[in-house]
Amino acid sequence: MIRSKMARYGVWLLPMLIGAAAMVAFLLIRDGGDEALTPPAAVGEQDLPGTPVAPEKIQEARDFEGWPLWWLGDSFDSLALTNIEEWTPERGFPTMNFVSFTYGTCAIAPGRQSCGPPLNIQVDPLCWVPPERIGGVERDDPFDFRGAKALWIDDHLRIWTGDSAIAIFGYPGDRIEEAAEAIVPLGNVEVTLTDSKLPPPNFDSCPETPVYQLPTVVPNPPTPAP
Repeated sequence: MIRSKMARYGVWLLPMLIGAAAMVAFLLIRDGGDEALTPPAAVGEQDLPGTPVAPEKIQEARDFEGWPLWWLGDSFDSLALTNIEEWTPERGFPTMNFVSFTYGTCAIAPGRQSCGPPLNIQVDPLCWVPPERIGGVERDDPFDFRGAKALWIDDHLRIWTGDSAIAIFGYPGDRIEEAAEAIVPLGNVEVTLTDSKLPPPNFDSCPETPVYQLPTVVPNPPTPAP
């Protein structure tokens, strides 16, 4: 298992630097205001919670040209692909730039305003949050994983590969590890896999000036429903 092979990293500045990106596929709750931010109209929006994404919505994701997207197919570990959402500056989210794939669904517990699904894959451009943009992390800190680079950050795994960065959220932890081993290109941008190895990250393409800007207000992370 990944955890048994690799040292797990604790990053004390994570909530400030990538907290906004951890809100994939949930309602976002702003600090101090209790204001619910409704997800944007997106390629995987559906009428009923838990409804599998329609084939035409998956095709819309395949037509996305921004950067290579990665997913686990239309189901994984008995969980249907239930949502695909695009959170980008073009959609009105200037501090976010990713496409998310949600597997399974969750029920919001009494007294809460959001919940975390069993599995969520978030894919953003490689240079949006490279390792050195995460507090306490250096470029050389991520470990080798399937030919790419990866890093455990609190309870999620980030993988830098080719021109993409993949963040895998979910529970239990074993599901995250299994998803990391199984993730494949969606096919919207050509990516070549050799013996199931991921392309190494193209960090040399990243500008010296970070493209990611820290939001003024960072949403609270969601808590999985019991």
